[in-house]
Amino acid sequence: MADPVVFEALVNREYVLSSAENFVLHLLLQATAQSKGNGAGRRLPLNLGVVIDRSGSMYDERRLEFVIEAVKFLVDNLEPDDRVAIVAFADKAQVVASGDQIHDKEAVKRAIDDIDLLEIGGGTQMALGMKAAIEEVKKSLSPDRLNRVLVLTDGQTYEEMACLELARANKDLMSFSAMGVGVEFNEKLLMQIAQDTGGKYHYIGDSAEIPKIFEDELQGLRAVTVRNGRFDVVLSQGVQIREAFRASPEIYSLGEPLLDADRKISYAVGDLEGGVPSAVLISLVLPPRKPGVVRIAQAAFHYEVPGQGESSIKKDVTVTYTLDRAQASKANGRVMNLVDQVAIAKLQAKAEEELKRGNVDRATKLLSNAIASTQRVGNVKATQALSGFMEQIKKTQTLESRAAKTTLLQAQAVVRKTQMLDPEALKELQSSTEK
Repeated sequence: MADPVVFEALVNREYVLSSAENFVLHLLLQATAQSKGNGAGRRLPLNLGVVIDRSGSMYDERRLEFVIEAVKFLVDNLEPDDRVAIVAFADKAQVVASGDQIHDKEAVKRAIDDIDLLEIGGGTQMALGMKAAIEEVKKSLSPDRLNRVLVLTDGQTYEEMACLELARANKDLMSFSAMGVGVEFNEKLLMQIAQDTGGKYHYIGDSAEIPKIFEDELQGLRAVTVRNGRFDVVLSQGVQIREAFRASPEIYSLGEPLLDADRKISYAVGDLEGGVPSAVLISLVLPPRKPGVVRIAQAAFHYEVPGQGESSIKKDVTVTYTLDRAQASKANGRVMNLVDQVAIAKLQAKAEEELKRGNVDRATKLLSNAIASTQRVGNVKATQALSGFMEQIKKTQTLESRAAKTTLLQAQAVVRKTQMLDPEALKELQSSTEK
């Protein structure tokens, strides 16, 4: 039987010039869970809380209509042992269907059809909806279930910090996926909720995409074969950590790196879908050393397989210090591809910050650099998205317009999604780095 997880710890350069001061080395930690039936554990039943924004703006662009269609699809595709609670919120929150009621499918779908008749006001109190869904999920909470809250909203909410605090307080019990529709929602808040809890963030530019996003989320949950993944890294003396990014399946910063007293740092990556790599990219700073093989870190991946308990895989991370400049110039194309994609995401984020400060010229220069990088690595979708964003900014000179915000959200969504290269492209990239 195949192992349930393949764990790799790769560096962008196996050889380091001995005389180099403050040499920056990129360490890729990647875990890929096996698909079901190929060494993976049994299917986990779902335990979901679906939180639906039913504020007044949800009637624009037929948003509520598409949500109703999506939730009906979800109900129709439940297995007998699944539990799903549906909560609607505006100024108040109300449970439309509890986990115990969900399998009376016709009754539940009638209740969903009548969601617009609920007496819950017209504002946006997302924290109330999240709190009600969390309580529903807790009723069927189990390590033998996939426990997740799905939040869909199209607007700015009151008490944003309360939403984030609720997610963080419950992240050890359940994950949170967040879906933003249109351009009026707070994308930073929804991203942070998903990132902090191991869930997913979805930008939905067209309301008609809502059913497909729900379907993708359900398929992703069905594909989970490994739970509670976590990378641990213990750095050798003299090795420093500069920054860390989630590198797959999405790209985002993992915040300020903080080593504990044992020089260890941990990165939780949540549940893993079979066949989808989950990766963290860490930038390390190495001191000069005499020629020879040196262990710079110990890496481990900890995880749970349903029905099999907890396991871990450990690997030593080594490099060879050398005086040979030709050897030191060789790079791992696979790692460098992800380094480039992370660098593009960083440029896009910096450009966004410059725009918020009113520095349009600086922002467009950063975007130009990002576009040149996407062209170099062959990421056509990112090139198109960033080019469209830059052209819109040149026209409007601000992020305040609807058109500018739309192109920003589109660019964010494309740049955040990791582009995995096929084997032939990796071979070409590897050969180009060795020249």
